[in-house]
Amino acid sequence: MSTLSIINQKGGVAKTTTAINVAHVWAKLGKRVLLVDLDPQASATKSIFGDQEFEHTSYDLVLNKVPAKNAIQKSEDFGFDVVPGDILLSGVDIQLSAQFGREKFLKKALGTVKSKYDDIVIDCSPTLGLLTVNALMASKDILIPICPEYFSLKGIELILGTLKNIKTGLGHTIGVKGIVITRYRNRKVIKSVIDEVEERYGLKVFKDFIPDNIVVEEAHHNHLPVSRYAPRSKAAKSYESLAKELNT
Repeated sequence: MSTLSIINQKGGVAKTTTAINVAHVWAKLGKRVLLVDLDPQASATKSIFGDQEFEHTSYDLVLNKVPAKNAIQKSEDFGFDVVPGDILLSGVDIQLSAQFGREKFLKKALGTVKSKYDDIVIDCSPTLGLLTVNALMASKDILIPICPEYFSLKGIELILGTLKNIKTGLGHTIGVKGIVITRYRNRKVIKSVIDEVEERYGLKVFKDFIPDNIVVEEAHHNHLPVSRYAPRSKAAKSYESLAKELNT
């Protein structure tokens, strides 16, 4: 069983889109997948379930020690299970600040159900606070989506610095699967980004660029993965390839 966090502290980089579509492709490949929505905006949850409300969410796993099995919802359209997100997550860092062992609450909660799944995908909060530390402590690897038009080396440095601090301070080593370029428009811009990332950090940049395609937003609004909503689109084919490459 492997746990992958999709992480970037900057919004608007298709983090949620990447999380739900990679999880969907893995499910199509026959894997048992759990998606954990750890973003206070709950964008993944809304994309999958619309405005449906839930008795228990990822907030309850982290703050109220509710068993993970009580929060898990099944999505037939996406083919995987979901722990829904919650706007209450926006206050978690303050609520956790004085609690002992606060960095491992999510890991402990997921530990009770991980044997049921081949893979767990965590859609992280767009911050590097305690909520994201909880995701990282529960993870084996991370994937970093970046939008080249708003690319910043500083953002990658902050993420890598957080991983280093977790290794030093909490004794947990997290691998970096690599960088996935999202909202692709301009090949010249992409070449510059790839050169900088590879030269400075030696990180892998996945060859499957995710195009800036209207069908992605339309799929969200129709509560479907892009490969079901528009299976012949460039976005669907890119996510299919990315997920399969991540699976190797």
